[in-house]
Amino acid sequence: MGRPDDNTGHTGLPPLKRARVQGYVCRCDACTRLFSQQGLQDLNSSSGFAHKTRQGLLSSVRAGCDLCKFIFEVVLKEFGHHIWENGDLLRFWNSKSDTGGKSSYIDALTGRVNGLIGGIKLYPFVEENDPLFTLISRRPLRRDVSSPEAYSSATKLIEACLRTDAPSRGHQKCRYSRDIVLPMRVIRVSGHTAQLQINETEARGTYLALSYCWGKPDPKMQSRLSELRLDNEQDLVKEIKLGELEQSVQDAIHVTRELGFAYLWVDRLCIVQNCPDDKRREIDKMATTYKNAAITLAAGTATRASEGFLGILPDKSPKYLPENQFDIPMKDGRIGTVYLSGSPYQSDHPLDKRGWTLQEYLLSSRMLIFSDYQLLWQCQETELQSVAGNNVGIEYQQHLESLPWASFDEQGEPSYGTHDSEKLYLWKTIIFQFTQRQLKDPEDRLPAVTGITTELQKVWRDSHIYGHWERWFIQLLAWYKPDNGRVKERHTKRAPSWSWVSVDGRIRFEDPMELEDAKIEILTAAKVRLSCRILQLSDISLHKRCTLSAMLDLVESASDTEFAGRKCEYLLLGKTSRYHEETGVALMILKTPSGSYRRVGLALFDDMTVWTSVKFQSVDLEPKEK
Repeated sequence: MGRPDDNTGHTGLPPLKRARVQGYVCRCDACTRLFSQQGLQDLNSSSGFAHKTRQGLLSSVRAGCDLCKFIFEVVLKEFGHHIWENGDLLRFWNSKSDTGGKSSYIDALTGRVNGLIGGIKLYPFVEENDPLFTLISRRPLRRDVSSPEAYSSATKLIEACLRTDAPSRGHQKCRYSRDIVLPMRVIRVSGHTAQLQINETEARGTYLALSYCWGKPDPKMQSRLSELRLDNEQDLVKEIKLGELEQSVQDAIHVTRELGFAYLWVDRLCIVQNCPDDKRREIDKMATTYKNAAITLAAGTATRASEGFLGILPDKSPKYLPENQFDIPMKDGRIGTVYLSGSPYQSDHPLDKRGWTLQEYLLSSRMLIFSDYQLLWQCQETELQSVAGNNVGIEYQQHLESLPWASFDEQGEPSYGTHDSEKLYLWKTIIFQFTQRQLKDPEDRLPAVTGITTELQKVWRDSHIYGHWERWFIQLLAWYKPDNGRVKERHTKRAPSWSWVSVDGRIRFEDPMELEDAKIEILTAAKVRLSCRILQLSDISLHKRCTLSAMLDLVESASDTEFAGRKCEYLLLGKTSRYHEETGVALMILKTPSGSYRRVGLALFDDMTVWTSVKFQSVDLEPKEK
């Protein structure tokens, strides 16, 4: 139940009021002092800047301080209404002084409430000519991904990582991709020209790879020389005419040249597009191609190849500033303007929505990401950041945390994912991320992660069947479709019904799940037999049926067709803990005419006693349709 003072909308507070100038109103002494020289001293001190208690903030909001309202809402979003007590004091520290050092400017404000674990972070920005520019370090972001300064900064990071002059001094975790055998085909970049080079002698070298969205082709750019085909390979070996290429490929060649590299791999020009055998062969090598690339160039902003990734973005403002703008009275009578955000800026890259690019991301040792405002760098020893460093006024968050980059270490043992529980978590995270992405061809649902599984098989010393690792086969059967993600069709010619590959769209896992007593008797691509307990709905007493919740894979109309009058049965996989109570996790299955069982959903049993006297039996799960 909410507090009496919190019952208007979400916060119980009046809407923010605009000042006569563009900013919101700042009308309290605490907020004014926060952005002052005295405030900076307090922010840099060990005790921090004492702002206000919860009750003090509410009083200030009612007195008209919009900055207090903004701060109050950010804190409530972090902690909720019921945890933050009226007398608990909010303090701020300068994030630049978190390590004990003193800073001459405000970078980001770390806020903590007495007695509560965790905190908030506020990101202040000011314009270059603002009266507060000497106090606050962050400036508006303007798109800069291809200036000489950006390339120079990127080159320094690349050199620090690779150390081509002394490889043993480079990043130890990034040692894998250096001077190695080139792919079967690469684009040779030199001067103002480019040619397709066929590597028939296992020549060695260092190359870049492009990760980008193909998207819909531009009819104006259709050319027989814009992609590799059976009838034009020798033409491209002679010369690749840049003007006939899609803009993203042109941009990638330009970047390769600017960074001083000689070779570039682009699928469009390095895989024969109208040869199924060549496609299959090269897709099988995809993991190695990206893993061995010195750097992957990620065309983050382009929705299709014809757009390119170096030019102006028509859908983006030419500069970035947070939308919350506050006018701060200063001692000398001037008004400073602060733009505040309660969370780090996160780019929304079209590239991150494409299914195939997930494995390109995971398998790359180093990446240069051409983002909406900045050129970003990350390697296995450096977290995602602008090539210009951390002083440019923004922080980036990686959408994929703790995934097995180090699993592809040449020593053969990952630094993260050593324990089975970590490996299982990593795989579930990969599938969670992958199934949120889009595939132009739904039949690529399994091929688009084959590069990842190929590498993981080596270090995990395990095999997978239709996206399910043998070691955790039963645990991985506990996937389900969220209510708003249920689909109209199951594709059993693509994969067996028990595999998440058989249905399109998003997948979740019931997690964590402990094995109960289901055992594997036979596990091959053609046959899966389990020893397990099976219940029919009629076996459950009426008063206990209400403890059962079902999550069907298909929408209601499609499920009705799939059931076709047959009775659903439940196959116990394991148990999970909900609200400190054990909950059974079971497959929902239907018996097919052949005697095998088709998966139709996942069920949860809040009352585990219904399984007590159920006998074990051997069950064959329905195989992939031929």
